[in-house]
Amino acid sequence: MLVLTYWALWFAMNQLIHVGSPLSVHKSIAFIQSHQAELETLNNIPSTLLVVHPGEWSPPAANIIKSNFDAHFNSSLQKSISSVIARNSMGQIMAACAYPHLSVADPFIAEAKACETVVSFAIDPGFRQIQVEGDSLSIIKKLNSTRIADKSILSPIVKDMVTMKDSFEIINFSYVGRQGNEAAHELTRLAGQSVLPQYWFGTAPTVVEQAVQRDLVP
Repeated sequence: MLVLTYWALWFAMNQLIHVGSPLSVHKSIAFIQSHQAELETLNNIPSTLLVVHPGEWSPPAANIIKSNFDAHFNSSLQKSISSVIARNSMGQIMAACAYPHLSVADPFIAEAKACETVVSFAIDPGFRQIQVEGDSLSIIKKLNSTRIADKSILSPIVKDMVTMKDSFEIINFSYVGRQGNEAAHELTRLAGQSVLPQYWFGTAPTVVEQAVQRDLVP
C-alpha cells in the first residue's frame, strides 16, 4: 500500500508537470485501490496455471502461429505503443504491427492493450491457431485464469479477449522472459512516437528481421 501511494503521488506530479492539470484526490484514491485489487487478484492465482517458456524464443508447433507482443508506456502523454510479431513454425515472419493507444492510464493497461492487439490483429489475416506470448506476467496469468473473479482495472480488456477467443480453433497464452521477446521489443522501440497504426505482412523493418534471425541461431 505504501509503494502504491508513492506511485500515485509520482503519477500525480507527472500529470501536473507535463499535462498542466493535477490528478484529483478521488482519482488518486481510485488509482491506488485499483492497483491493490490487481495485486490481490494475482496473488490468488495458482502458479500452476501459468505457462512459462524458456528464456529464448522457440518456434511453435506445426500449423500454429506464435504471436509475441510488447508495449511501451509514456506516462507524461498517457499513451502506449503495442507491437506484435507473428511467426510460423519455421520462424518466418507472417505479419507484424505497431499500434498506438491514447488515454492509457498506466503500464498495466498498456500491457493488456498490447495483448488485446495480438488477439484482434490475428483475426483479419485468418490465423485460427495461435500461441500468444509476451513478457507481461500479470496479463498472462489473468488470461490463463479466467474462472477467477477479476475486479481489477484490467477486467474489461480481459473480458474482451475472452470473448474474442471464440474466433479461434486454438489459442493459448504463455509467458517468456525479455530475452525471448526481443523482436517484439525492437518493433516497439522502432515505432517510437508513431501516431498511426503500421502493418507488415510477410516482412518487417530491417532491425526487427535481424532480431528474428538472431532468435533462429542455435
